[in-house]
Amino acid sequence: MRLTVTSRAIKGVLIMMSSHWNALAAEAAIASAQIGMGATMLGKTLPQRTATYAESFFPLSIGFERAGKVILQVDSKLTRGHFLARKEMKKLSHDLVSLFDAVQEVSERRYPGDDLFGRPAGSIHANIVAILGDFATSGRYFHLDYLGGVQAPGGDAAARWWEQVVAEASRRHYSAARRRRDQERAKLIDSLFDGAAIVRDSLVNGVEIDTVEKAAAVNMQNEAAVPWCRMYTLQIARWLARLLIELGYDGVGDQDVPYFSDFFSLLNQDDGTLRSRKTWTMSHY
Repeated sequence: MRLTVTSRAIKGVLIMMSSHWNALAAEAAIASAQIGMGATMLGKTLPQRTATYAESFFPLSIGFERAGKVILQVDSKLTRGHFLARKEMKKLSHDLVSLFDAVQEVSERRYPGDDLFGRPAGSIHANIVAILGDFATSGRYFHLDYLGGVQAPGGDAAARWWEQVVAEASRRHYSAARRRRDQERAKLIDSLFDGAAIVRDSLVNGVEIDTVEKAAAVNMQNEAAVPWCRMYTLQIARWLARLLIELGYDGVGDQDVPYFSDFFSLLNQDDGTLRSRKTWTMSHY
C-alpha cells in the first residue's frame, strides 16, 4: 500500500500530513457533502411521495454516521495517542442513537459546561435521530422486506417522519393565523374545480386524500413545516460540525488531524439561516 504524504502550513510552520490525515480529510469531505445533500433534499420532500424522503434519509444517515465516527477517531488520537481499531468502530454499526451518546460523552468531557457544544436534545431532535438511525440499520429496504414478509422494527421512516417530525413542527410553528389562511385558500382552490376533479392519493402514512381541498391543505402545511424540519435536522449537523471544527483546533500541529473547518464551516450557521437556506450541497477539492 502506498502511503501519501502531503503538507500544510499553520502559523508559518510547515507540517507534514500523514496518510491518516488524508483518510480523515476524505471522511470529513464525504460526511459534510452527504449532510449537505440530505439537507437540500429535505426541502423537497412531498407528503404523498415516499421516495422524496428516502432521497434525504440516505445521505443524512450516512453523513451523520460518518461525522460522528470521525469525532470518536480524532478524540481517541488526541486523548490516547492512537486511533480506534476497526472492531471497536464496528460495534457501533449504524446505530445513530448509541453513536451520538458516545459523541456527547466526548463533548462533555472535552468542553464541559460550554453551551456551544451542547447536544440538541429536544423531542424533535430525538425523533430525527431515532428515525434516521432505524432507517440506516433496518429501514433502507423496508418495502422490499415487507414484500418478503418481514416488518422492519422501526416501521416506514417516511411515515414516522410525517407523524413525528412534520406534525410536531407544525404544532409548534404553523401559526393559527397562517393555518386559517391556508384552509381558506385550499377551499378556494377546490371550488375552482367545481366538483370536476377526481383525487385518488394518500399520504406517506397511508391517510387517504380524496379531494382537491385536502391535497392543497396538506401541501400548504408541509410548505410551512419543512423549513423548521430542516432547522432541527441541521441543528444536529451544526453540533457535529462545531465539535469537529474545535477538534481540528485542538489537533493543530498533529500531522494526523485535519483542519475540519475547511469541510464543516458551512454547517455552522445560526438558526435563521438553517431555516431559510435551501441549498446545502458542498464540493471539496
